Amino acid sequence: MRSNLSSFLAGLSERVLSFLFPEYCLSCGRYLPEGGLLCPECEESLPINRNFCPVCARPYPEGVPPHPCGDCLSGRPFSRVLAPFLYVPPVSDWIKRLKFAEDFTLARGLSRLLRKHLPRELSFDLVVPVPLGRKRLFKRGFNQSALLARLAFGRLDEILVRTRETPPQSELPASERGRNVRRAFSVKDETRVFARRVLLVDDVMTTGATVEECARVLRAAGAREVTVAVLARA
Repeated sequence: MRSNLSSFLAGLSERVLSFLFPEYCLSCGRYLPEGGLLCPECEESLPINRNFCPVCARPYPEGVPPHPCGDCLSGRPFSRVLAPFLYVPPVSDWIKRLKFAEDFTLARGLSRLLRKHLPRELSFDLVVPVPLGRKRLFKRGFNQSALLARLAFGRLDEILVRTRETPPQSELPASERGRNVRRAFSVKDETRVFARRVLLVDDVMTTGATVEECARVLRAAGAREVTVAVLARA
């Protein structure tokens, strides 16, 4: 029953968004009657993350064979990161517009791009967005990670919460980001996480400090596996 209700609500959201925001290709302006972000021709020119670390999806220069990077050799709390695109224009511009300019016309197209470019065999029990702190959520009015997760997967399991406010990671040097988010998250109900496969969703991954801390907390709560899905990787 819960699954059917989630599917109905996801379909309803799609229809409402289609009515309110008829979509056009961002690159060439062509009308897209089926919705989306780009026409097929323009989608082919997107910055795909093709060569990367098989664990954290860190992009490698062309010609470097895929291999676990130095940070991943010592182990990670997540099993792998799925990041279909590079965090460069135009993808980086769209993400910034959604987050900071509240351009919600991009939300459905970006969520479709994320779902389309993830492995078809991907399996999980819970869809968990990276949470925002209360102050930032109140100021922004929405959590872009939760929005992408809801539209991409038709469900949301908000079991991860921020336990303290932190400065935005983008305002800090890479060396301070891990300390900034240490002990900044907790799980509401560990019984919902125990022995479950979690899909942790965020919009972009840069140093990976935030998703790594979230994954660590989820694994400590008993999650069997944590897979990270982000739209883009820096």
